[in-house]
Amino acid sequence: MVAAPPKLKVRNVHFNFDKVPKHWILGSSIATNFVNSMHVVFPEGEKFFVRSVRRFSKDIKDEHLKKEINSFCGQEGVHAREHQRFWEVMDEQGLKPDWFANFLKVTAFSGKYSYENVSKNLLNRLQPNLGDKFALSVTTALEHYTAIMANALFYEPMATNKNIAPQMLELLHWHASEEIEHKAVCFDVLKEVDDSYWLRVSGMGMATVLLWSYLGIGQIYFISQDKDKSIIKMPIETFLLFKTVIFGEIGKNLSKHLLSYFKRDFHPDDIDDRYLIEKFFKDKTYA
Repeated sequence: MVAAPPKLKVRNVHFNFDKVPKHWILGSSIATNFVNSMHVVFPEGEKFFVRSVRRFSKDIKDEHLKKEINSFCGQEGVHAREHQRFWEVMDEQGLKPDWFANFLKVTAFSGKYSYENVSKNLLNRLQPNLGDKFALSVTTALEHYTAIMANALFYEPMATNKNIAPQMLELLHWHASEEIEHKAVCFDVLKEVDDSYWLRVSGMGMATVLLWSYLGIGQIYFISQDKDKSIIKMPIETFLLFKTVIFGEIGKNLSKHLLSYFKRDFHPDDIDDRYLIEKFFKDKTYA
């Protein structure tokens, strides 16, 4: 394991979304709406992360980790705010993000029969705090997903100002940097709360289902709302997205680092990539 990372920093950034084109990735409806679904999934997911971690903050004995929890929650709060601010742009573009956001809240988080409420209530009845621990395990797994996708973004040849609207690429790189920066916090909390290997890997199974299901539903929804999509171009746009996500750096990173999560002695800091965020932040005024 590498040396302990430096103290996390909450950067209160505000991005300028003026004049972002409707198809801001490669002029592609397919690629843009795949990431547009993330703009809705991320804010609600990050609020879930904060709830899951804060549930156990009082039980943490390590003072350094307690401070990291507070900074983690601060960073996730800013992430949620900035992505949610982009909903206004999506709404102006006719994509109606509020419908998908409400669907996500009701089915995944706040609804009586949502995943979060049903799983917590059921598991807590089987064993005290088991549902809360499982929510933390799912959070930890999703943090691993975001960290390895963040790593991939810095290596993806397509991720340039030529192919992606500059202010949106800046947003994605900033978010990716902070995901790498705090990637071990939830893992360390879970390890201190309950070091069960089976709890950790079962959370990854549920996280995988939830992440890709909601991203897929979101993409289909936003494409259906996109009145400016080109039916003729959609097959090649779909091919290019699959080429990038499955066979590009994102796919390579997922195949390379996802399975490492299942090693019994795994720790997120085993993936030594903090040099990526040092390079990104070195010339940023908000660093």
